[in-house]
Order: sequence, then structure tokens, then C-alpha cells
Amino acid sequence: MDDLLQEFLTETVESLSLLDTQLVRLERDPNNPELLGNIFRLVHTIKGTCGFLGLPRLEHVAHASENV
Repeated sequence: MDDLLQEFLTETVESLSLLDTQLVRLERDPNNPELLGNIFRLVHTIKGTCGFLGLPRLEHVAHASENV
């Protein structure tokens, strides 16, 4: 597997794990703009990297997540 893609997968798994934690925290504290910003940045970073790597289907999923 390409080293760049492997690095993306590793970082994305870490980001998704953090995203899971952040979403649980947001559920408990829905009016916390800092948490919402953190969640948006995580998804935005994944989306941008997907675009860079030419992964359009995953980029589309990340874009839809940003809109939520």
C-alpha cells in the first residue's frame, strides 16, 4: 500500500476515535461551541485529505458529515 495512503488511514482512524469521544461529549453538552468546532475541524481535515488523495466517495461522506 502506498505510504501516503497508509499514513492517511492511520491518522483517520485516530481522528475517528477522537470524533467518537467528541460526539459523546457534545451529546452531554450540546451548547458547547468549542466541541462543535473540534468536531467540524476533524471532519473537515478528513474531507480535505480525501480530496487531496483522490478519494471522492469518502470525500462525499465527509462533506455530508460536515453539513450535519
